[in-house]
Amino acid sequence: MTTSRTSLLSMALALTLATAAGCGGGAVDCPVGQTACDGACVDVLTDGEHCGTCGNTCGAGLLCGNGTCAAECPAGQLECSEGCSDPMTDENNCGGCGAPCAANEECRGGTCEIPCAQMLTAPVTDQYGLSWDGLERTAATLDAAAVSCEAFGGRLPSATELFRVNATRTDEVAQAFHTNPLWSRTASTRTEQVAITLATGAVSDATASAPLAYRCVCAPPTPPFFGGARCNGPAGAACFSVGRYLLDAEDRVPLRKSAALQECAAERAGIADVPLLVAAIIGGLPGSGQLVQTADQATYFETTQVRWSGDPAAWTAVGNLGATATTNRAPFRCAGPGFAAGTNPNPISGEFVGQDGGFKGEVADSPTAGWTAAHDACTSRGGHLARSAEMASLLIAGLPGGSNTFLWTADQNGYNGTDFLSSLILWNGLDPRTPYEYAGGGGPNYTTTWYYKNSAYPFRCIYYPLDPAFQAPTTCTGGCFSMALPGPVPATMWFDSNDRGPATWTAASAACRAEGGRLASARDLTEAIRGGLPNGPGPSVWLHTSELGGSPAIAGGPNTLITHWTGVEPTFSDLWSTHMTWAGVGESHYFRCMWSNELR
Repeated sequence: MTTSRTSLLSMALALTLATAAGCGGGAVDCPVGQTACDGACVDVLTDGEHCGTCGNTCGAGLLCGNGTCAAECPAGQLECSEGCSDPMTDENNCGGCGAPCAANEECRGGTCEIPCAQMLTAPVTDQYGLSWDGLERTAATLDAAAVSCEAFGGRLPSATELFRVNATRTDEVAQAFHTNPLWSRTASTRTEQVAITLATGAVSDATASAPLAYRCVCAPPTPPFFGGARCNGPAGAACFSVGRYLLDAEDRVPLRKSAALQECAAERAGIADVPLLVAAIIGGLPGSGQLVQTADQATYFETTQVRWSGDPAAWTAVGNLGATATTNRAPFRCAGPGFAAGTNPNPISGEFVGQDGGFKGEVADSPTAGWTAAHDACTSRGGHLARSAEMASLLIAGLPGGSNTFLWTADQNGYNGTDFLSSLILWNGLDPRTPYEYAGGGGPNYTTTWYYKNSAYPFRCIYYPLDPAFQAPTTCTGGCFSMALPGPVPATMWFDSNDRGPATWTAASAACRAEGGRLASARDLTEAIRGGLPNGPGPSVWLHTSELGGSPAIAGGPNTLITHWTGVEPTFSDLWSTHMTWAGVGESHYFRCMWSNELR
């Protein structure tokens, strides 16, 4: 098998798999980009006998592409003599099969070019494989700096990439005298960009139209999914595995929520939500003890935070939750499927798919509907009512058709003294990278608010990729209630048919994780109860959901939303106080676990 610079892509996947799956086969010293399997060095991106991980053999008629067995090569790849190939980056098949680049060239955009790194100023390479200008370039506006780097195949670094090479952490790129703030590629507000000082890692905002020093970087090929150097953590162990998902092994640089979403989106990931983060904490994810922002909203203007450190068995949600304004800088973790998940395979009317795939959305608003009617409409199409962070991710990906009208999201934010509320989101043709920057207050920049769930608003649905390797659960309490959504390849959810518990929110989350599932969310239960979930315990018994609402300034939260229903109740309203309220996370309540073949 030929080894070229494209093998760096395999190296990135190999680093992912070393953390996530423990691929191995003895103390074999393999070349860069190959992995030791059964005493031999192989390319796990394309090897049909070790596809994605050692010993995973593709069956007859299947090809290995991006570490996944399939009947065809992944979209954008060709079946060449060596296997699946990306003609945009493969130096052996640049622009087409059998078109190799010269030894002193690299394949960039399907054309053999002078290597990007040769165009850097005094180039240096960090431990993650990223090549840097060793010297700062002359101060320029953001747009001019970006154009300068992109002219030779480079780019501006992300805020995370700048922060992790600051001089307090490593001397590979920076020294203590590098005190100028530098451009990152990450927007902070509509007019400002995140800037990082390499001497200390200090974060600031810089006006995009003003000149600022910068450095260009040249990135090696990376897998088209979250993993390897896309994760943030120690080099070679930057990812932490939870089932089919990978998370950052370390906190990322503190950023506003909209900037954090951009950082994760650029790495084919999203901000980790509370259920996934809690599953990882219980599973041993290293923690800093700092409050980490999540994808979940505590209120429409605040994001839920979680902190942890030390013994995972001793962790509890009590005393370890918080909330901070979405415009405040806070650390975060990115998370995403650790393999090429693609998009939802079902055709969706008026669908939107971003350039990098992932979630599917809808290009136009659905008409005004009530809270549960919006849920029903989305499940009838094979999807779900989108959460606010999911809508924000779609906006970052270029979701069109902003109507300047507030839309429902599935995020519930607790009680304001009158009733329970849901987050609403709006965009109106302004920069979609900052959906959380202007919370409330009215005026032209009013992009998010909340309102009572007994109201009616337009909405959009979201459709998740499906995991072809998912196995239906066998340990549901009282048997498994399954809910298959419409579509040729149905998205399917499974639920306990009977209640578990009682238990605290932390213990309930841990119990579901131990069986490969997760604590059902308020959205999950609304969909399932209206779809016939049996054995509702009646009005005197409350069930935990994974949903947290409120902030420390409101009723001592964040609290868990709790719910109940009676028997089979297809008219379930999810309204206070008939069917839901909230409770402290330290209280014991019954609960149900759920499983899904969706990659959320």
